[in-house]
Amino acid sequence: MRKGQMRWTVAVVASTGVVAAGAGAVVHSRTNPPVRQAADVAVPLQVSAAEADQTERYWTARRMTAAAPVAGRALQPQVGARAAAPRGVPTAKAFGGVRTIGALFFTTQDKRDHYCTASVIASNSRRLLLTAAHCIHGGKGHGYVRNVAFVPKYDRGRAPYGVWTARSALVYSGWQKRGDPDLDFGFVTINPRKGRNIQSVVGAYRLGINRGTGLWVNVAGNPKATWDRRDRPIWCRVKTKRQSRYQIRMDCGGFYGGTSGSPWILNYNPRNNTGYVNGVLGGYQGGGNTHYTSYSPYFDKDIHNLRKLADSRA
Repeated sequence: MRKGQMRWTVAVVASTGVVAAGAGAVVHSRTNPPVRQAADVAVPLQVSAAEADQTERYWTARRMTAAAPVAGRALQPQVGARAAAPRGVPTAKAFGGVRTIGALFFTTQDKRDHYCTASVIASNSRRLLLTAAHCIHGGKGHGYVRNVAFVPKYDRGRAPYGVWTARSALVYSGWQKRGDPDLDFGFVTINPRKGRNIQSVVGAYRLGINRGTGLWVNVAGNPKATWDRRDRPIWCRVKTKRQSRYQIRMDCGGFYGGTSGSPWILNYNPRNNTGYVNGVLGGYQGGGNTHYTSYSPYFDKDIHNLRKLADSRA
């Protein structure tokens, strides 16, 4: 492989527990997952065609470069330098990025420009992105963000696959009303571009639910250049751990601000850039108070049901 390309180990998908039912297929666990109370869906964000056109014009290369990471993962190096991870903890590697993962740009209610990381998720509509809920809705006392746009394989102000605007966004009311970290995930529906849907252009990962922990995942994101002088997307292959009943964690250095929403990809195949997203960087502590320990809500029926609803409304 070329230098800088992800050297993600090929994992074999287990023959049991896989539901292969069309574009929205998910992979299930063979064990009984934890059960939480049913989550109610919040009122979605709806974006008009005129607003979408304005958003596409808004996100110039200069504005994208100037955008700051969202406050949910307000991480920065200590004493103006990149703080080292503890001994034995791996550090993420820089690479050229993949087209199914990119930067999600938006403007918060205080009219400041921010960004997170998001990934394309397989769906019947072929229009869905997955990210952390705190990247698209401010939680208790706040509302949805505006000027939402996705740039696949974003790299240093460049948009090799164009700027894709949002049509809608959806989170659970538990996040909207309480900022529940166990529901810190959400979906964005993307408008077609030049007559084609996002999944048709860049591909997509499938959704993995109820898989437990102790699994190898590949995590990729876009840290802010101010905090990572390499100014490139990063990736890390690491095992998940159980943090709490509805939270999982991974330990890998380099996941500074900008990596909120980064997908945790199970059974990644580097030959065709496929796999199952089993988590997103978010949840407990907004995703983590250090760059070397990150969290994700546990993926179960709640995220599966939210994806299904977002897809039906796309």
